[in-house]
Amino acid sequence: MAMLDRIAEITHHYGAYLVVDDAHGIGVVGDTGRGVIEMYDLFDPVDIITGTFSKALGNIGGYVIGSRELINFLKYQSKQHLFSTTATPAITGIIRAIELVDEEPQWKDRLWENITYLKNGLIGLGFDVGTTASAVIPVKVGEIPKTLEAGKLLLRAGVYTNPIMYPAVSRKNARIRMNVMATHTRAHLDKVLNAFADADQKVKITNA
Repeated sequence: MAMLDRIAEITHHYGAYLVVDDAHGIGVVGDTGRGVIEMYDLFDPVDIITGTFSKALGNIGGYVIGSRELINFLKYQSKQHLFSTTATPAITGIIRAIELVDEEPQWKDRLWENITYLKNGLIGLGFDVGTTASAVIPVKVGEIPKTLEAGKLLLRAGVYTNPIMYPAVSRKNARIRMNVMATHTRAHLDKVLNAFADADQKVKITNA
């Protein structure tokens, strides 16, 4: 979790712009799911907010929030925007997803119950999950071949994960990454823990 209060202080001390990409925090972190910025109450000091629709909001694409002048500038000067294709009508579902963050807060509470259960279960088995503070939980493996083999074993066990490796992370910091959902049951999460324990027996992910 970024120390956003200190970052904001330093940023504005030097007259810079503060851009916060809260892809993993929106809908998950903060009292009402408005992310790390809400947690620190720093909406005014943050100049630009970026994020993705593909996590808590269950869609595709991303967003940039800023002043009217900034957004107009990006519309005409950003190549990523100019050469992107038009979104499908399905993107209107994002509006409803944002509304549901407020209307049905029980899903965020249930999500955190699942995050805590899976994270503590993995740590109890000896896995390194780093300092994750969201619904995106990594299991650090290190070596790329071992990470790919672990991902294959997990998939065979019926657990879909994402092996993350160089250049997304440093060469010796490869990992298995998972996204926890509020709709996962305790049985689902136990299946994940059992699959990781079995994979560890075969490819030795932990140091135990």
